[in-house]
Amino acid sequence: MKIKQDSLGQYDLVYSDYIDKVARKYEPRIGRLFIKFSELEHTLDIAIVERLFDRSHDFGYLVIEGSSLNNKIELFRKLFHAYTKALKPSQLKKFKNIVKRLHDARVFRNYVAHANWRTLDKSGYVRTRVSEKEGEVVFKKVRITAPALEAWHRRIERLDELLHEFVSEPQMLK
Repeated sequence: MKIKQDSLGQYDLVYSDYIDKVARKYEPRIGRLFIKFSELEHTLDIAIVERLFDRSHDFGYLVIEGSSLNNKIELFRKLFHAYTKALKPSQLKKFKNIVKRLHDARVFRNYVAHANWRTLDKSGYVRTRVSEKEGEVVFKKVRITAPALEAWHRRIERLDELLHEFVSEPQMLK
């Protein structure tokens, strides 16, 4: 993922109409990405709630209610790390990879969700955050192209499958 920062001049005037020209390429890809990501988050939720209590989901959902995605990923890591290490040490590397990829997908999803699409330029950079650095307003821009959205959709789809396979092993949820 390519990231750059630009400083604000005197005014934040956005004159770009580039998004209007490419919206038809971006809109369905963004929508599919969010749909696939919600499926991944559901798989993560189910993994957590079944690890907490495998007789029903209500207790687990009460525990994760209101949790941020970052907190859910970290809870998943905490619930499964020692267990994986003890019962399936050969799966530990796979487990750590899943956790890393969950965080990577979360970060990319947040970039897409918080992007100011009116600022999209022809090179694919779009503003995702405004912050202050040493008394100066700075815009964080991430390169999000239509092909990148497709690639992330496939990554998230495969991650969902890996997560499901990992937690579906009989000894993982008991």
